Amino acid sequence: MHPLLRRLGLSAVVAALLLTFVSLPAPRAHAAETLLSQGRPVAASSTEEPFSAQGAVDGNPSTRWSSAFSDPQWIRVDLGAPPRSPA
Repeated sequence: MHPLLRRLGLSAVVAALLLTFVSLPAPRAHAAETLLSQGRPVAASSTEEPFSAQGAVDGNPSTRWSSAFSDPQWIRVDLGAPPRSPA
């Protein structure tokens, strides 16, 4: 048995179970049925027609937002939460 496991007082069976649990793959993430951002007000640093910022949150997978070629670019979605005061 590994010295660290012996020091922790773990039996070989418990150690094997612990190592099995730790090495299991993480569960897969799943997207929500409806996006939290869908249909919300949106603003962007720039757009490239015909791909407006609203295309990023309209729920249609065939539309998108495209920005002008410059750096940095940003998009802001108003999710309706009140602004938080600085801590």
